[in-house]
Amino acid sequence: MSAIETEAVRIHALLALYRESHYDVELARGRIATLRVGEPAPAAVLRWMGGDRSAFYITSCNPHSQSLPREENEQRLESLRARLRQGGHSFLEGAGHIPGEAWREQCLLVRGIVESDVTALVQTYEQNSIVVVRAKLPTVLRVYRSDWRDLIGESADVEWA
Repeated sequence: MSAIETEAVRIHALLALYRESHYDVELARGRIATLRVGEPAPAAVLRWMGGDRSAFYITSCNPHSQSLPREENEQRLESLRARLRQGGHSFLEGAGHIPGEAWREQCLLVRGIVESDVTALVQTYEQNSIVVVRAKLPTVLRVYRSDWRDLIGESADVEWA
């Protein structure tokens, strides 16, 4: 298999993991709502979004899907929280995971943030993609890797940054 074919297999595997993941959000009183790519957001998340038409599920952990030590991910996540607080953005804690697997990645669901600030955070924390939640529409993956576009192509559950 050529290097290009190997990379294509890796990217398709990552995309499959992103789609398979459950994106949990911690709500008031210990309740959890789960976001899924291709599905509408739970009513509780839409209520939390209020008048915002979009919210963004983002992490600063594991840049470009390369695992980092737990302590480094915690530092990166605290940096992201600080930037969001400084910008006056509301967020809920969460974690992405695949049911039945040990992997969990801490994330934040952010509302009240403009697209340019989202892009800046994605670039700063070197993320491949985020999950975008919109009122009355299915949740989608937003991919920030233009070099993946020819490999992935177009799909209803993927949008390109």
